[in-house]
Amino acid sequence: MSHFANYIKSLVAFGEPRLSEINWLFESLITSLNAAQKNAELVRTSQSVTSLRHAKNLLSFLSRSLTDLPDETLVEHLEEFFDYMEESLDRSIGLPLVEEIEELSSLIQDLRSGWEKLIAPTTSAPYQDIKAIEPKLA
Repeated sequence: MSHFANYIKSLVAFGEPRLSEINWLFESLITSLNAAQKNAELVRTSQSVTSLRHAKNLLSFLSRSLTDLPDETLVEHLEEFFDYMEESLDRSIGLPLVEEIEELSSLIQDLRSGWEKLIAPTTSAPYQDIKAIEPKLA
């Protein structure tokens, strides 16, 4: 089996047992951010801050759920992403601005989309397997 196939197989094996937990975390995090945004739009600051604190806790759980992915480079990038998100949430807790909350929500939705693609089995063939199909000219 090629390195590419092993890599994909390890990602799928990582994701399948945790799929429902991680999907729940994504869904709950997005729901909390949407509630925070709605409350910020209505200038209900204390309710917005409560939702943002809840989102920060969920973000922490999500971060821990993804720390043992079988790709160290990906884990490093995710740690940077989660650090940025945590800093942004802290700023938003101090002053909930609709635009910042929208950005946070968009970033989490992008991460969720990437997660879904990452754990989905692929039908793409690695390059070396494609080369084996090419006709050999004499």
